[in-house]
Amino acid sequence: MLSIEDAKNQEDLFQIKSAIMSKKLEEIGGRKGVMEILSLSLDAYKNKDYEKSLKILEPLMQALKEHPFVTSDAVSYVAVSDEMEWVLYQHFYQNPSQQIKNVSLVCPMDWIYRQYALAALDLGDYSTALKGVTEAIQWNPSSAKCRILYAMLCSAEGHWENLRKEIVSAMKYTYRSSDMIHCFRFLKDYFINKKMYKEAVYCSFLRSRFSSSSDVLLEIVGDMAMLLKKIDFDYKSINDDDMIESCKKYGITIGFNPEVIAVAQSSYEDAFLAKDSGRAAYFAQIMEDLKTEQEKRDAAYLRQLFENHRNPVS
Repeated sequence: MLSIEDAKNQEDLFQIKSAIMSKKLEEIGGRKGVMEILSLSLDAYKNKDYEKSLKILEPLMQALKEHPFVTSDAVSYVAVSDEMEWVLYQHFYQNPSQQIKNVSLVCPMDWIYRQYALAALDLGDYSTALKGVTEAIQWNPSSAKCRILYAMLCSAEGHWENLRKEIVSAMKYTYRSSDMIHCFRFLKDYFINKKMYKEAVYCSFLRSRFSSSSDVLLEIVGDMAMLLKKIDFDYKSINDDDMIESCKKYGITIGFNPEVIAVAQSSYEDAFLAKDSGRAAYFAQIMEDLKTEQEKRDAAYLRQLFENHRNPVS
């Protein structure tokens, strides 16, 4: 473990490096300017102007050149900008011999590189996308979104085994239903490519557990209809035991990682006991999203029963 003196020296060094990086960012309006640029780039991306989206990010990419946050044996610099991803990072990447410094409040490197990779991918510039997403994951290894983006790149290039590997990695950290839907969609594509249609049916079916969106459900129905034409398979026979056994062979879980659920629960309890209402509300919402659609419906039904019991209709 680091001595108290070494820890203090690393903290002093971190403050110096943070000041250097903040100075570099002054030319683009500091961290506030960074967020404004990211917002403009995202707007261009949503309008499908991928070239403009990349161009808007150029000042940020220039500012990131020769940044001062270089990891060493004594200290590891990360940029984990989402609070849940930060507690997951602390849970999964404990290293008593190395200090961890999160630079996201100085500069959200993970968001910058992820946005850069996303625009490059849709522009068809796969080499630039690979550089961007690799940097994003290095800065924030507990981000499911970054790993799903890498899987998107693997899909575009037809690197199917790498796709499966990245999705399995992403599922370790996933805490949003929307991300779980993406994971099973890419796994469905993986199994279709391998002509393993029963497994593809399972993945398509599992997507329905995480969405009540009519658009997503219609897409799932279409996928199921297409897949069931390829194999003699009764969809009514689908059960958890078969899906668990089939997915386990490929390192795939059919639900959220129990460790992620435990981390969210513990974080909520800590915030609640500390009377930090904002943080408690944040983790309460995370915990709500860590339920399947059926669990959410059951919870809503129980709440309604409770309200009816409290306020009976005369």
